[in-house]
Amino acid sequence: MRKLYSIALYTFQDAIRNKILYSILFFAIILILLTVIMGAASLHQDARVVKDVGIFAISLFAHVIAIFLSVTTLYQELERKTIYTTLSKPVKRPIYFLGKFFGMGITLFVQLLLMAVFLTTIIWIRNDPISITYFYALWLTYVSSLIVASFGTFFSSFSTPYISGFMTFGMWIVGSLVKELAGYLWRVEEPIARTMIKGITAIAPDLNLFNLTTQITYEYVVSIKYIIWTSSYGFFYCIILLTAGAAVFQKRDFI
Repeated sequence: MRKLYSIALYTFQDAIRNKILYSILFFAIILILLTVIMGAASLHQDARVVKDVGIFAISLFAHVIAIFLSVTTLYQELERKTIYTTLSKPVKRPIYFLGKFFGMGITLFVQLLLMAVFLTTIIWIRNDPISITYFYALWLTYVSSLIVASFGTFFSSFSTPYISGFMTFGMWIVGSLVKELAGYLWRVEEPIARTMIKGITAIAPDLNLFNLTTQITYEYVVSIKYIIWTSSYGFFYCIILLTAGAAVFQKRDFI
């Protein structure tokens, strides 16, 4: 556990020094600020617009950060050859692999927290009401970003950053459209294409479950049972992907 913590802390410290993350965070803050202008331009719907677009911006950039971190962290260690120094010590590969992911998880949490604090401050200054569903939405956004990071980490266990990024981005898109793809399945006549779509939709997580924008817009009450169930669903995907990734990473040849 101590080694896992040390690797996670090192990964976090290394990630926060990355200038690209600050650039992504900067654009996220700019987009959140634009929500205020968009809200002012709406007709008596400014409070909803600020929350909806704000949550959308946080979700978008949280997933972008998750993809970037997950496909570059391991590769950077290989490029700088620091992975050889770490693994030459009594550190098992699965511990190292999981430590890198937990470090990404901490980084994602801090980045999302900064964006959430910024958006919440804007809402507070505007004296708009904030329901518990708003905070539920932020939490589920974090869980969904962990799922995306899990896919990226899994692909990075055996592939290059470019291929890993492409596949992770694809899974993110499929996960966001899994219901639409499943509904479109009956229109596909080609057997091979039909089988491929059916297989992808069966594997991909339904990321729409983590999107509470509609509930925030229409002020629906979300039960804590739904949050627990959806969070468990997300963590289940993370566990499966990380277990598979650790197994592949264990057998990977770095030479």
